[in-house]
Amino acid sequence: MRTITAFIVSAAGFWFWYRGFDLLVTAGCVLAVLVMLGVHALIPRAELPRNRVRHHRLRLKLRLHPGRGHATAFALWLRWGRLASYRGSSRTRPSLTRWERIRHAQGYAMCIGRAHYLHRLWVDLQTHILILSPPRWGKTALLARLILHWPGAVVSTTTKADVFTLTSGIRERCSGPVHVFNPQFIGAVPSTFRWNPLQGCQDPATAIRRADAFANAVSQRGVEDGTFWSAKASDWMRALFMAAAFSGRSMLTVAEWGLNGNAGEAESILYNMGQPQAAKVLSEMRGNANKTAQTIAMSVARALSFLNDPALAAAVLPAEGDGLDIEQFLMDRGTLYMIAEARGADSPVAPLFACLANEIHYQAALLGSRMNGGRLDPPLLMALDEITQVCPLPLPSLLADSGGKGICIIPVCHGEAQMRTRWDHNGARVIQDTCGVKLLLPGVTDPDTLKAASIICGQAVYRERGDEKHSRHAVMTEDMISQLPAGWGLVMKGGYAPVVAKTGAAWKDREYKRAKRQGWAVAAITPAAVRPAIGGPGGPDSGSGGLGVPLPRRPLPPLPTAPATLPEPAVEEADAMEAEAGELEPARSARPRKVQPWTPQGREDGWRQ
Repeated sequence: MRTITAFIVSAAGFWFWYRGFDLLVTAGCVLAVLVMLGVHALIPRAELPRNRVRHHRLRLKLRLHPGRGHATAFALWLRWGRLASYRGSSRTRPSLTRWERIRHAQGYAMCIGRAHYLHRLWVDLQTHILILSPPRWGKTALLARLILHWPGAVVSTTTKADVFTLTSGIRERCSGPVHVFNPQFIGAVPSTFRWNPLQGCQDPATAIRRADAFANAVSQRGVEDGTFWSAKASDWMRALFMAAAFSGRSMLTVAEWGLNGNAGEAESILYNMGQPQAAKVLSEMRGNANKTAQTIAMSVARALSFLNDPALAAAVLPAEGDGLDIEQFLMDRGTLYMIAEARGADSPVAPLFACLANEIHYQAALLGSRMNGGRLDPPLLMALDEITQVCPLPLPSLLADSGGKGICIIPVCHGEAQMRTRWDHNGARVIQDTCGVKLLLPGVTDPDTLKAASIICGQAVYRERGDEKHSRHAVMTEDMISQLPAGWGLVMKGGYAPVVAKTGAAWKDREYKRAKRQGWAVAAITPAAVRPAIGGPGGPDSGSGGLGVPLPRRPLPPLPTAPATLPEPAVEEADAMEAEAGELEPARSARPRKVQPWTPQGREDGWRQ
């Protein structure tokens, strides 16, 4: 109706001018037209459009207010502007002075996109962001853009090397050292270090933490009492980790002990080192409940199945002086790229990645507790793309208090169904409740996700055509959310009106364009050092325990026979887990590799992990 009125007024003004009427009358008509168009652009119409999806997309393209129920221009300035993030910046970044916080907003906030009227959306660094997006709809471009401007250390997980190629050069020059953990050699990017999960496991707390990370990363979907089997597998692995750490053995020995069901040597080591409780846990392996022991051994086999591949096994066998100093990595504001390919439901190195990421999270929280304000400054970003397949961390528990410790977590999933597959229904709900900002990119087709997002956006009052009464309608219907234009996303935050924003891409960033033009967009990295052959002289499983020095031993006490107290599992359940896990055999050789700086031009030189 407003458009028709503006057209009639414009025609009348033109007729007055053509007939030679006073110029003041013509100017008044033109001004009236401009006012009507401005009202039409700035104030959402009360009449419900016939095609809401098309009308909504058109207003987004013109950068106009999307419609009733969305955040107003004042709400954008008050809730999403720099001022909103600046209010709590003294707690988020206590090391920055007031003048530094006034000048540089990226020191305490991140820009996730631009809303209508080109207004930037700023989110403080302690707020978790949940991104729901199907593949190839811009999630990687958005993550890479956030990584580019993050002020602190970054841990990035992905299934491709595109995040590394988009951000590594700028992160190395503007932030700190770049590290790569890529056991599968995805994208021809070599690993810069190898990490031994057994390092420091002489401490029972460290062994418990790392064994829990390995065991919880194995999906128990379809297994009755899956939580029980994960807990028992964790008990076994923590005892095996301690025994291997005390004796200087490697992960290959841990796998051999756990799969053969003959951990007598590990029991002796634990008794010899004054750890009788851990030794009693291993005594269950030789108890009367053979089927129970076999089922637990199968869970251990699934967690350590990556050791079947010699190239993947080499990733946990560092050479002398090799490894990752996590505390130094955090202090240097470094960047760690963890790249793995998913084979089936999970990646074979998913338990290893989960253990390393969990250890970094723990060390970051511990380091932050000793800093001013009781949090890590600058904060740590954990950009977890394809988290359910590559790095299945216990998100429901980590998200609860990580923001207050200076750790920001950005998990990326395809929808609620994928989250429920990994963390069940309650866990998926906890993840959505603990993430302060939820971002839905276009292309989402999960009905439950779309319905939940529509409910969160709320309702607004509209008048339907031909009806003088007003009625309430959804601000964002399911089809409006799923059919958003490419490059846009629905942003939701508790207590705020929804916002539809243009998310942007890393390759359109000014810093990346300059780095690519000058030839330093991709960092030149040095592959990890070569170590002796697996199982060879001086290797991890040699007679000296891989340390070159024989271990002192006292006379070993006789091993007690512990009665089995565990319930017998179903035979078919054990057979199913055995068929899925397979049998693990220690690898015998590792492939030697050249050591020289890696550059993007040298991808075809034949690097191998």
